[in-house]
Amino acid sequence: MSNRSVCPARSWLFTPATRPDRLLSAARSGVDVSISDLEDSVSPAEKPEARKNLLALLDTRLDETMPQLAVRINSVSTRFGLDDLVALLDASRMPDFLLLPKIESPDQVALVASLFDQAGKTSVLVPMIESARGMFAVESIARSSSHVGALMFGAADYASDVRAQPDSLALQVARCTVAAACASAAIEAIDAPCFAIHDAELLQADLAFALANGFRGKAAIHPSHIESINHAFTPSAERVAWAKRVLEANEQGAGVVDGRMVDEAIAREARGVLASV
Repeated sequence: MSNRSVCPARSWLFTPATRPDRLLSAARSGVDVSISDLEDSVSPAEKPEARKNLLALLDTRLDETMPQLAVRINSVSTRFGLDDLVALLDASRMPDFLLLPKIESPDQVALVASLFDQAGKTSVLVPMIESARGMFAVESIARSSSHVGALMFGAADYASDVRAQPDSLALQVARCTVAAACASAAIEAIDAPCFAIHDAELLQADLAFALANGFRGKAAIHPSHIESINHAFTPSAERVAWAKRVLEANEQGAGVVDGRMVDEAIAREARGVLASV
């Protein structure tokens, strides 16, 4: 999915671009993708400084052992977002991923992709679905550009927009809808952070739901969640062994593995497991 496609993208950690030192803390957490955030974690007065910090970071030759780098710009419907795009178009290097917040139309994504193409820039686009309007357009957003590699669900903004509570069925349905749109477009689905930083039980419930409903990774707002996220989205040895048995049976044309008839759907699931190792 990313420019460093051999790297996993299970865990995504938000860090404010006003605090570049936190990127080093993110690296020590074992996170797969470190997000330098120009949007919600940065006040309007601090956005020029945050943008300057980001450009300095992009000018730095990062060690290959560092996490993949993502940038969340401001909404492309705002002046801040346009300033962010101009800065990136002039940057010496692009991040591995570009998170596009509050996307509600495929045209917004297509515009960014077109600007990058014109400038000869490459970055995997990750639109964020954070409103009812975005949810109604989620399938077309997922297919809006060949540069789109994933969608990320923005639970807090979505809940506010539809007046839902964190534990509501509305948010569960929304998460499943995003995951289904990603599956249809053959891209990755990234779940929203668990905002209860010190509630390990809630984090595990969140991860169980994400795994059971098609997500391939999860964002975080605190480094303490990274280990659990990475563990959850790494197939166990037993799961890998099951996948290998399924593919062996599939090559023979038919078979039963652990009580399940092996068909193309099960084989596709097994190939997905092995691709995640």
